[in-house]
Amino acid sequence: MGRQRHSLQLTRKQQAYLSDFINSETISRQQRNRAQVLQHWLLDMPAQESGELLGLSIDRVYSMRRSFSQQGFNDYLHAVPRCGAPTKLTPKLESLLRRLMRGPAPAAHRRWTLPLLAQRVVEMGYAERICTITVQKALKQMSATTLRGGSALKAAEAPCALKQAS
Repeated sequence: MGRQRHSLQLTRKQQAYLSDFINSETISRQQRNRAQVLQHWLLDMPAQESGELLGLSIDRVYSMRRSFSQQGFNDYLHAVPRCGAPTKLTPKLESLLRRLMRGPAPAAHRRWTLPLLAQRVVEMGYAERICTITVQKALKQMSATTLRGGSALKAAEAPCALKQAS
């Protein structure tokens, strides 16, 4: 059983504003998609078809329609994108990881593991806490930079040599 079909009603002024908004060159892709979802909804276009035209999933289209119903016209179109938590992967952290990888592994360990690197980052005060996945992403970026020839990290020190502790 499919979702119920609801039609959208906008005033002429809102429709004109929506049209001008979509044609504006200063809006982000997210804002343009939000406006186009509204425009498609106004034309009684099915969510599936709207999603296909915009490259969005049907669930995303329904989510955008629900957001419009909750927020209203202006708040919906001018919503500030949420960007999540700030990244812990800073240039300082990258340089620390490079230094650690060049140096010897801690006593009683043959090589650096992701948990050891994460623990050392916290011990040295570069982060209050850090996930091994974040460390892995940093090392992967450093490795990619090395392969392009832009980093001082040696191939032998690349993260592929690391083993994640079980």
